[in-house]
Amino acid sequence: MFKVIKILATIIIASYAASLIYVLSFAWKTNIPAHADAAVILGAKVNLDNSPSDPLYKRTLEAINLYKQGKVDYIIATGGVGLGPTPESLVSGQIEVNQGVPANKILFEDSSHTTFQNIEDIKSTADKYKIKSVVIVSDRFHVARGVLVAKYFGFNPVYWDYPNEDYYPTWLLIQNYAREAAALLYYIPMLVLNKSALN
Repeated sequence: MFKVIKILATIIIASYAASLIYVLSFAWKTNIPAHADAAVILGAKVNLDNSPSDPLYKRTLEAINLYKQGKVDYIIATGGVGLGPTPESLVSGQIEVNQGVPANKILFEDSSHTTFQNIEDIKSTADKYKIKSVVIVSDRFHVARGVLVAKYFGFNPVYWDYPNEDYYPTWLLIQNYAREAAALLYYIPMLVLNKSALN
């Protein structure tokens, strides 16, 4: 019994280490193309006073920069109602409008609550606008999961970008990286099982 437990513990530790390395490989540097169809902003918290949290605000500004540099044709904002009273995507979209992005270049989904749902819920809109290539915009510890899910839903190629994370204290960054490594260990089997169910 002890030998079995030891083997299982080794597998779990090795799997977690591999997952963390995968997350860090995306966080090492951005992968911004000369051009992609759209920037996809993964949802983040809206404060109780309806103001964007630092992650949402910085992610949105990063996507706006991509648009203004001609790197993308559209910005897709994601995220439903969370802590604040307004959907995350609508708060993000208002920032985009205020920063001069034309309204017809901003697309939304306003009901998702997870990374998987963020991407799943934009797929029909993306198909309507013939959006295939995307830049996932999120915090650097989160982009690996976003890229993985975007590829699962057929976006190709998938790039990534992230803002400076100076609004996170060091202890919280460490916590977020650790959480993302654990989240991937859940997401990868889930995606595999979902794909198998569809085939």
